[in-house]
Amino acid sequence: MKLNIRKLSTLLLLSSASPAAWSAGYAIQEQSITGLGRAFAGSAAVAEDASTIFFNPAGLTYLDRTEMDMGLNYIKPQSEFRNDGSAVPDFGGAGGFSGQALTGGDGGDAGHEAFVPNFYLSHPVNDKVTVGLGISAPFGLVTEYRDDWVGRYFAVKSEMLTANFNPTIAIQATEKLSLGFGVSAQYIDVKLSQMADLGAQGGSPQAADGKVKLGADDWGYGYNLGLLYQATDDTRIGLAFRSKISHTLKGDGTLKDASGNTVVDDNIQADVDLPETLSLAIHHRLNKQWSVSADATFTRWSRFSELNIQSDGGQLSSVKAEDWENTMRYGLGVDYRHSDKWQFRAGVAYDETPIPNAERRTARIPGNDRKWVAVGATYHYSENIILDAGYAHLFIDNPKINETDDTGYNLKGEYDASVDLLGVQLRWLM
Repeated sequence: MKLNIRKLSTLLLLSSASPAAWSAGYAIQEQSITGLGRAFAGSAAVAEDASTIFFNPAGLTYLDRTEMDMGLNYIKPQSEFRNDGSAVPDFGGAGGFSGQALTGGDGGDAGHEAFVPNFYLSHPVNDKVTVGLGISAPFGLVTEYRDDWVGRYFAVKSEMLTANFNPTIAIQATEKLSLGFGVSAQYIDVKLSQMADLGAQGGSPQAADGKVKLGADDWGYGYNLGLLYQATDDTRIGLAFRSKISHTLKGDGTLKDASGNTVVDDNIQADVDLPETLSLAIHHRLNKQWSVSADATFTRWSRFSELNIQSDGGQLSSVKAEDWENTMRYGLGVDYRHSDKWQFRAGVAYDETPIPNAERRTARIPGNDRKWVAVGATYHYSENIILDAGYAHLFIDNPKINETDDTGYNLKGEYDASVDLLGVQLRWLM
């Protein structure tokens, strides 16, 4: 009884608290409001506030006062599907498609707005050692289509929440070299749903739709480390690494028929490795007012070669090939110190998608390459209070999808996608 449930294998794809678009794959880049204003260019070398805990913990040694940062990101993605010949398979056994089109609408805008907070606290123990704590959401996703859309057998709702607790320590090893280390305790919670074509079992495809829901969660652990080298009075270079975090998600899965009666109720489990990253960055002060930043960041998305979901009874089990590829992200930013009160910044970035082609793209994460354009500002309200704001627009190449599941259903079309990001932050220096 294959119920077209393999798609729920995206149980891990749950990504970026928004749909396909925020950052490469299903990572959330929005971990700093000051960084947002320069498209996160050079984040592993800038070290201007406590958010360096996430990007390069070694940067904590550049903060000479106890600091608490509270940021909030508003993320508004757009992801609208246009059908181009999605079809039902030939159940007569001849192979290919029966000629019967998948029925249903375009699903509406699958991109749902979200608010993503982050919190950072740093404290200099002495002139050599600084400690800190970061709380953030490095992965997440919310996408939702209507129950009757043309791709309902592939995805309806995908929702993911992560919370990462990251205590850190930084040491001024030499006059020019700083070292940082942190550990991560990460919670993940995933909820997925899709429709199941139960009518096909009686020879009448699309005549009776059931609904599948999966939910699972887990705790996982990892680390991050970095170094920051002050090459000259005006130039510093940062190198930072965040480890993979392995999760074994466990939870429940159900299948209900068209009348709402439970057909399957089972325990489910899936293993996933959230990928490691390596970032090389530079920050250079041109003069008293202007500075520039740049970086290149590698993400090992090739870890996501398949998604294997197992259920105790076997009816909700599935294996889906993903074949994601490693990616690079490149950023270039500029800062302008207008006065003691005001600072402005801007940046651009190019973010590669790990999805290799239209056949491997899924309705849950129809992502593609992204081009960032960002601006931001900082206002020093008082000696102790600093306010930050940033805005970015992500231009996304229209993602094409030609996804076929293991029962032969084919979803074919194109997405119109983009993202707007707005962040605000309060920094309290003590």
